[in-house]
Amino acid sequence: MRKVTSVNFENEMLLHDFCNASKTLALISGRWKLSLLFALQENALTYSEFKKILPTVSDRVLSLQLKQLQDDLLLIKEKRADNTFYTLTNKGKGLHKIVTLLSNYDLNTAP
Repeated sequence: MRKVTSVNFENEMLLHDFCNASKTLALISGRWKLSLLFALQENALTYSEFKKILPTVSDRVLSLQLKQLQDDLLLIKEKRADNTFYTLTNKGKGLHKIVTLLSNYDLNTAP
């Protein structure tokens, strides 16, 4: 995270205002964010289900990435009965096509 007073931060904001693709990439960048968004494409998941899907991610990093996705309004955390579930928002669902295309892209067969 850059300081809001830095020139790099100002340049990043100018680029985001100029190019939606840059803004979108910034929202989904992060080691685990795409995997988290991909996992949520079909169903809402609990924290423990994320841990089963991505066993090598640390608790700290998983919590941080989920919180950032919530802050960016791509997913919501909701209590249901005895469990807490993470679900994509409409904004998060809007990334479905991008996430699917990226997950299906094979560098070995690309032209």
